Amino acid sequence: MRWYMMPAVLVAMVLVSIANAAAPQADEFIGNIEQGRTGSTLEKGNVVVVPIPMSNPTLGSGLQLAGLYLHPSRGDGKGPNPTTGIGGIYTDSDSWVAGIFHQDYLFEDRLRVSAVAGAGSLKLEYYGFGGEGAFADRPLDYTLDMSIGYFRALWRLPGTEHWFAGPALLYSQGRVEMNFPQFEPVLPAVGKDIAMGAGGLVLSYDSRDNNYYPRRGANFSASWFDFSDTFGSDFDYGKTRLSYSQYWSVSEKLVLAVNGESERGSGAVPFFSQSAVTVRGYNRGRYMDDVAMTVHLEGRYKFHPRWMWLGFYDHGWISEAADELLSGESAHSTGTGLHWQTTRDKPLHLGLDVAFTADNDTVFFIQLGERF
Repeated sequence: MRWYMMPAVLVAMVLVSIANAAAPQADEFIGNIEQGRTGSTLEKGNVVVVPIPMSNPTLGSGLQLAGLYLHPSRGDGKGPNPTTGIGGIYTDSDSWVAGIFHQDYLFEDRLRVSAVAGAGSLKLEYYGFGGEGAFADRPLDYTLDMSIGYFRALWRLPGTEHWFAGPALLYSQGRVEMNFPQFEPVLPAVGKDIAMGAGGLVLSYDSRDNNYYPRRGANFSASWFDFSDTFGSDFDYGKTRLSYSQYWSVSEKLVLAVNGESERGSGAVPFFSQSAVTVRGYNRGRYMDDVAMTVHLEGRYKFHPRWMWLGFYDHGWISEAADELLSGESAHSTGTGLHWQTTRDKPLHLGLDVAFTADNDTVFFIQLGERF
């Protein structure tokens, strides 16, 4: 599996996609599973079952369980190994997720196909827009119960080695229910059945030397999705997402990495699909608005063949308009972590990280794989 959050977090990412009801997030999830596509080829299939504890500010603490089947390499030796996986997650907020994915590489890696299906119930918090306002300090609880399906097909662009482009489809349906704990029993919970459907276009470039633990190269993706009646959506809006990562191998042990990502909504974007910053240590719903941008800086030091230390700095901005983004509300955090390589032959890490936020909070979380 950006396999940056591989096996178990795969399901969390599927339902985080649902929670934001934004195809760009689902697209990001698919990009995440692609991080496992490079490395040594497999002569026969390999089954991996992974139970992993999890903790993050958005969903809470709990357990992830994932089963993966790494398909054997094809006879032509071209392209990554296909991967199939199933997984589940449950946290102390009573959020749960179940999902399945498959990723394949066809016609000597000229066509890359990805499919995801999942369902679950997420207990989330609504802080309002713009990072301030009546709910910024006393967020409202809401529940998102949905099922989701996502499909993407990318063709290698003629005459290129690293460029791919193609269409994507997203459809989900379920129910969103807002609770008012501050006013109970005066105001009962308010709910609505919803459907989200979108069609989009995706462009990607990937020259990383390894997708588990890249030491050099670049990774770029751009996507645009149209939520409308055409695709069965109850809402009419658009979403654009850009992401770029660059990696430098400073020495045999030290890697510097930088990532920038932005998201922009247009039209009648529902509150749970607003653009959000991805600053570590914050609840994802804390800073949301029409436009969001986040920058991540990391230093990764491999002081032992299977142990890695990292330090990071994240900074994010939100605003109603792109030209006012850098003067809008912002959040930042610094942090560090200790990661252990889970297998001898593939650099997939499991680690404990800690983030120190601008709100003077200290947040510990467990992560499988790299942030980007």
